[in-house]
Amino acid sequence: MRIPSFLSLPGIALTLGLSLASAAANAELCHSATAAEAASYASPMQSPGIVSPIDGTCWIPAMTITSFDGTKLAANLFLPKRSSSDQKFPAIVMIASWAAPGRVEYIGQQQKLAQDGYVVASYTARGFYLSGGQVDVAAPEDVRDVSSVLDWLQANAPIDINNVAASGISYGAGLSLIALGQDARFKTAVALSGWATLADQLYTAGSPNLTWASVLGLAGSVTGRPAPEVNQNILALLDPNSSAATIAGITAWAKPRSPSSYIAAINQRKAPVFLSKNFQDDMFTPNSSLAMFAALTGPKKILLNAGIHASAELTGALLGAPNYPYDQAHRWFNRWLKGEQNGVDTEPKVTMQIKFTDRRESFSNWPAPELNNQTYYLGPRGPVRFDLSCFCGKGDKGTITAARNQTTDADLIQNFFDTTATSGLIPILSTLGETINLPVVDSLLTVSLAAGVRYEAPALSATQKIRGIPKLNLRVTPSQARAQVVAYLYDVDAIGTGILITHGATTLHWATPGQTVDFPIEFSATAYDVPAGHHIGVVLDTADSLYASPVNPGERFGVRFEFNPAQQSTLQLPTL
Repeated sequence: MRIPSFLSLPGIALTLGLSLASAAANAELCHSATAAEAASYASPMQSPGIVSPIDGTCWIPAMTITSFDGTKLAANLFLPKRSSSDQKFPAIVMIASWAAPGRVEYIGQQQKLAQDGYVVASYTARGFYLSGGQVDVAAPEDVRDVSSVLDWLQANAPIDINNVAASGISYGAGLSLIALGQDARFKTAVALSGWATLADQLYTAGSPNLTWASVLGLAGSVTGRPAPEVNQNILALLDPNSSAATIAGITAWAKPRSPSSYIAAINQRKAPVFLSKNFQDDMFTPNSSLAMFAALTGPKKILLNAGIHASAELTGALLGAPNYPYDQAHRWFNRWLKGEQNGVDTEPKVTMQIKFTDRRESFSNWPAPELNNQTYYLGPRGPVRFDLSCFCGKGDKGTITAARNQTTDADLIQNFFDTTATSGLIPILSTLGETINLPVVDSLLTVSLAAGVRYEAPALSATQKIRGIPKLNLRVTPSQARAQVVAYLYDVDAIGTGILITHGATTLHWATPGQTVDFPIEFSATAYDVPAGHHIGVVLDTADSLYASPVNPGERFGVRFEFNPAQQSTLQLPTL
């Protein structure tokens, strides 16, 4: 396939200005090529509005669809080869990502699907670029836009209304799932790099996502017209002085904007759902989507891939290049919109790519019955000391063992500064490097004893296959009402060099100073093989560039990790 040259399209300025009332249901949207046009024809992108003499498809690049409230949505349309005037085709509505132009984002995939007999419309979400209105983060108006685009297709394009899907990446993924829950005309949804519960993603375990919230806020302001509440909510989430009532209000605002709120409606009609998520996606971690996936009762499939937010599917969307997420999505469309018995619905429901490899493993469902939760027990490092029993120094690290801890002690860390443990030295770019086998590496020996603490297990006798969501269950005493703990799970070699497997954080905002509380930390889902001879390491500290601090600049807090034989601190690893 020729890669489209978007900057030199002769028809990119073509504006059809079509609305729901402007064309009859059987209107012809494209014209057959003249002899001269056929002789010079190279691709739909270079000859918009012309039926291809090569494969019969046609691309209309610059449509304007009027939504339910008069808002103009910038869109494009790819049509398949049509053999007769009464022929109908399955259809897909693609919704653009946040800050992405819908007329461009999916063009490669649209062409592939049109060549396979689909009508595919793509549009820019309300408030961005040439689409009118304001950006209001998957508000009811945004969801009604998805239905309005389908209304337009039903009135103006040769679609089979009984076989229609909603699909998108990121913002488009979330809107696709919500539309599936609200408009029964959509038979299925294909959602890539989306979210399930919005509050869980922007404020995971009370930890504001500083890096990605800033990216979203900036991108939205540069490419669109955000409603005032959007940036106000972002700033409130990042402000350590926001009240509990303010956070509760944002959580309530986020609920109708969360696909997980529509699980019951999706389940009621057993609508098929296809999800694809990337392990290094720190914007929308896989955990929330895995929880939603587990709650779905209809036909479903989820892919877990290497990559940061939207990276695994981007080339398939834009260029139509061979691409695992979109190749599997195409099979899903064929199964549910064409009725092809291609096995995509009878195969294992879960497939995940092993980190730093090209290998994939499949599981029958989620939670996966093939996996076991392996529990380890953390033991304190205690004070720095010389131990005559082993004639060695102790107090530099705690332990991770299969046996229960028998020691009563505590490990104190304070937020004097960050440690060498990090989710990535350069936010976004460091995790992007993991997709090309450049891991985030740290020497655990360099972790400051004052600002962090490390726990290490014995060397493994065999490969340990971690698959899923590791979890820490700690007991913590904060020195003040606000505190944050960031946890890093490492694959550690014999000399103490650790490769980051995954990370997680939990933040307190309204704790009682000096009161010991249960303190769970959920790591982001992963699939990783720790080789024999290496061992598991966990580092805990009080800061990471990914997360906003819970305190004001210069404000200090301490966290004491409590250890007691009666109340064990544990690390749970889902293993194969």
